Amino acid sequence: MTERGAFFDLATSTPVAFETVIAPRDRVEIPTEAPLAMPVQPLGFWQGAARAVRSPGSETVMRRWVIFIATAIMGAAGWKATFDTVALGGVTRLEAVCLTLLAPLFLALALWFVTAVAGFVVLLRTPKDPLGIDSSKPMPKPRARTAILMPVYNEDAQAVFARLRAMDASIAETGASRAFDIFIISDTRDAAVALAEQACFARFRREASSHVFYRRRADNTGRKAGNVADWVARWGGDYEHMLVLDADSLMTGDAMVRLADAMERHPGVGLIQTMPTIINGQTIFARTLQFATKLYGRVAWTGLAWWSGSESSFWGHNAIIRTKAFAQTCGLPSLNGPKPFGGEVMSHDALESALLRRGGWAVHLAPYLEGSYEESPSNLLDFATRDRRWCRGNVQHVPLIGLPGLHWMSRLHLVIGVLSYALSPIWFVALSAGVISRALMPEVKKAAFTMADLQAAAHALIDWREIQATAWAMIITFVLLFGPKILGATLIFMRKHELKGFGGRRRVMAGLGVEMLLSALVAPMLMFTQTRAVVEILAGRVGGWSAQRRDADKVAFKEACAAMGWISATGIVLASLFWFTPDLLTATAPILAGLILAVPLTMLGASKAAGLALKANGLFMTPDERQPPAIVRAALGPVCEPPVRWNVGKAKTPALATAEQTAA
Repeated sequence: MTERGAFFDLATSTPVAFETVIAPRDRVEIPTEAPLAMPVQPLGFWQGAARAVRSPGSETVMRRWVIFIATAIMGAAGWKATFDTVALGGVTRLEAVCLTLLAPLFLALALWFVTAVAGFVVLLRTPKDPLGIDSSKPMPKPRARTAILMPVYNEDAQAVFARLRAMDASIAETGASRAFDIFIISDTRDAAVALAEQACFARFRREASSHVFYRRRADNTGRKAGNVADWVARWGGDYEHMLVLDADSLMTGDAMVRLADAMERHPGVGLIQTMPTIINGQTIFARTLQFATKLYGRVAWTGLAWWSGSESSFWGHNAIIRTKAFAQTCGLPSLNGPKPFGGEVMSHDALESALLRRGGWAVHLAPYLEGSYEESPSNLLDFATRDRRWCRGNVQHVPLIGLPGLHWMSRLHLVIGVLSYALSPIWFVALSAGVISRALMPEVKKAAFTMADLQAAAHALIDWREIQATAWAMIITFVLLFGPKILGATLIFMRKHELKGFGGRRRVMAGLGVEMLLSALVAPMLMFTQTRAVVEILAGRVGGWSAQRRDADKVAFKEACAAMGWISATGIVLASLFWFTPDLLTATAPILAGLILAVPLTMLGASKAAGLALKANGLFMTPDERQPPAIVRAALGPVCEPPVRWNVGKAKTPALATAEQTAA
């Protein structure tokens, strides 16, 4: 490391000489290099199809047929009901545009719903992990060496190293510390933050059970992907596996050891991705995401694992990767052409999983492994900032979908990633076409939608079968949107031990209702922000790479207006225009409500005080909050302890009392 002249003492805010922090025998900050060739891949050059994988067999072909046929049936049913509603009296050109654009929307919703149904059915029985990862079995003893990589970029050093200390201690409890080395690979540009990282590293090095190392790059070419690639090229030769984290990641020693063991037992597997549980939600926005992910995320995740098989995807963190396989297949070039399609690969993770699979390495999900955690953005503005960065990366994938040699499932994952952002402008255009068409339609046809005026409907000779189609369209849309959430809650109701962790039936129902309402209000806001992001990115305004704010506790009115004021203003203008067309106002009321409330919802969702008040009253309670796992307690301290009122009748521990005082 070149910038190693002095460390920074956080306690006294003064520089500390290197010799006073680390004993002479500990002066080696990085290990001896063990280079591993990671050639840049010529993405467009590949002969033949993806290589066959050496992975545990499964019935994935039949499963995929079931999923895709069910998706087609559900999507067609929703679209047909909508067509029967819109086509009253004929279909205009604008209505034809609207109906055409609604087709991919219904298919996407149907795939989301059917995947969740598959996961729900799988979870009704005792499922078995295809790789044999089972936390109930005795702790395995890994033989191969695994490097734990913690990439950081201008992060809170104390929080990062608190997580690392907790993970190191958890690994030590398994007795496998010798099998794991920890690397803090820094891309930090801020000199003060870098000094704080070095000071925290010096203390961590003295305490750690595993070997720990710190490296700061002078040039952060390639961002996180370049950071990891630099590590592979310099030290990858010494490690069979690398476990890649984010700065807010947290994993138990049990989870890491079992992942390493699974890689050893299945030499054809190139990557195993875990499902991180969101923790430490303090604001209303973060607590809503935390609750929703814990409640119903696993049904969708289990379903995705069920039909993805060995052709799954990668989310960039909380995953273990076979180092040699990664080096052989994942050297990413700078893409040709102007931005947004050219330049450095942004969403590298999805492309890396596709290249691993192309090279004959299986990519799996670990749907039943617990002990993987992360944090979420604390407010909608930070979420939108991160979302825009992901949007740019997925837009960049459009020309990569046709790369030669990719497995068709890898192409599908890339398409799904692109659609996750393309659906917002599609919805926007479809909605606009529908609104304009409805405003221009003749009165006789318009009466078909006026449910409040039965006399007018009777005079218009409405066919009640067509009204029934309207009802079916609403019902099917509701089921596709909210069905996975209801399935997740149903699964909780069937398991008494889990129901207690969520605070009981009433708290689950209250949390589900509020979360569904908030998600319905936020959806139109995200439609606007994502549509704007797509348009600006395609126009060449790609934006930069900034560190994520992980601990913001409020958003001021001025900041909310600057970011979301245009959305609220648009909602107010549209509501004023629709006021004179009651049927149009009624039909668009849920969307208009979300738009008008964009600014106040952004401010309310970012309030830490309001979030802690909800937490004190048990709303959005999760099992990981009611009884925080040991590693979460070690990493977060008293802030993660449940309010004392959640433990009525139990003795108050000092930690619980401290947590209640902190929340107050």
